Amino acid sequence: MDNAIEAARECEEKMVRVEIRKDSRRNRQVLVIENTYLKEKIDFEHMFEKGVSSKEHNTGLGLWEVNKILKKYPNANLNTFHDEHFFTQTLELYDIIPSSKNVAV
Repeated sequence: MDNAIEAARECEEKMVRVEIRKDSRRNRQVLVIENTYLKEKIDFEHMFEKGVSSKEHNTGLGLWEVNKILKKYPNANLNTFHDEHFFTQTLELYDIIPSSKNVAV
């Protein structure tokens, strides 16, 4: 959330949209954070690599760390998208483990 606010703050059009909903058909909770951003400020090619953070002096967690944490929860998915104007992250928390995830037992 703080990354979304910081990114939008730098834009001419400052927008952050947060959506929290229950998707009963797919047995999941969904959190969507969408914000405007300056695309020249984001290195999309490397943003999921270890040690990469948008925070000054790499003080943030970084998406590599976030994905590492989420791998401990087989019922969680994080999807990241971007287009010309918006950066969007969607966190899905399933009530049951989706069949598309392989879980080692």
